[in-house]
Amino acid sequence: MIITNNHNVPEPLVTLASREYYSKGASAYSVTEIMSPPKIKRLREKHNDVIEQDVSDMLWQMLGSALHVVMERGLTPGYIPEQRLFYDLDGVTVSGQIDLQQETPTGIVLIDYKFTSAWAVMQEKAEWEQQLNVYKWLVEKSKRRTVVGLKICALVRDFSRHDHREDYPDSPIQMIDIPMWDSARTEAYVRERLDMHRMAKMNMEMSQELQDCSPEERWMSETVYAVKREGRKTAIRVFKSIDEANELAIKEKGYVETRLGEPKRCTGNYCGVARWCDQYQAEVTT
Repeated sequence: MIITNNHNVPEPLVTLASREYYSKGASAYSVTEIMSPPKIKRLREKHNDVIEQDVSDMLWQMLGSALHVVMERGLTPGYIPEQRLFYDLDGVTVSGQIDLQQETPTGIVLIDYKFTSAWAVMQEKAEWEQQLNVYKWLVEKSKRRTVVGLKICALVRDFSRHDHREDYPDSPIQMIDIPMWDSARTEAYVRERLDMHRMAKMNMEMSQELQDCSPEERWMSETVYAVKREGRKTAIRVFKSIDEANELAIKEKGYVETRLGEPKRCTGNYCGVARWCDQYQAEVTT
């Protein structure tokens, strides 16, 4: 990957962004890799030498790395920080680095730190549930220990004390309980994801098409309908239903503006490979 500096930030930040701190050890896949869309993983591998990312877009990634360094200074009895675990599943080694394990009389509580937005805290994040449950599976398989709880420690980067929306976080650090799966369900999920990645690797080697990313993997937003009035900049109200929007538009003597849903991961190039993705390029060229 090529790190650019389009906003002329100090060179030490560029040096920091250019260093590779992450290592999955001697494993074929890390937990985050098996969760990632196979198409994105393979395209990133293929185009890694020419992918560009600006250092200004890596702020939260760098702060995340900094948090892991700081955690090494916070050693506390009863807690195990930054431990990477390995498990061999049918000849494929899977690994995951768990941010924090809390030892309790009944078992282990797994805690994962997330630099995130208030909006993310207010939503149900399927990927958080998937990640923490695969970590649970790794602990149970490799350490033969019982896991009794899963938690996200959310560090809310855009927290505002003046926001009083329903479900808005009440502090900049939120502890979120994550539902636990049984081992059989988690192992079935891991096998399914590994099969998808094997197929993608085979297709790439044979120059065949890669499986498209799902709407969820593309962060597809919903199409909504905004009721607006001439002379007013903001919408009066936004609906998911066109019928409800039309009804209010008639009442308010306004009009309805359709705001089409979009694959935000693609349009924002958060995957880093949108320019080489046939799935996305077919949409933007039609």
